[in-house]
Amino acid sequence: MHSEFVSPSAPGLQMNVIVNQPEQLGRHCHRDWHDGLFSCGNDVKNCLLTAFCYQCMQCYMYGRYGECCGTAAVIPMAGVVLSVKHRIRHRIHGSIIRDCCTFFFFPPCALCRLYRDMEFVESMNGTLDL
Repeated sequence: MHSEFVSPSAPGLQMNVIVNQPEQLGRHCHRDWHDGLFSCGNDVKNCLLTAFCYQCMQCYMYGRYGECCGTAAVIPMAGVVLSVKHRIRHRIHGSIIRDCCTFFFFPPCALCRLYRDMEFVESMNGTLDL
């Protein structure tokens, strides 16, 4: 949206000055997670890996974002940090408190959902980076 100002500087000469820049479409659009928190049936292999080797899966996912694998071993509830990073970067609805509660009450399900969404983003964009 922009508004124009017409300058009365010279007779017969009009100069349009743009006061506001137009917004880019889609820049502020948010989306939901690709699938639900309890949609483990959509990727059974990932859910089994996460259930039996949670820390390994967390390290792997940190590595996919170019972060140090050891971060997952040092930070308590490291999945929340990665979830917030992913959610903000890819404009997913939610909040930090919702991410904390999800990872506190359902850690394997939350990590699986994050993994599935990372896969979705990569399939759409070819990369996790913007």
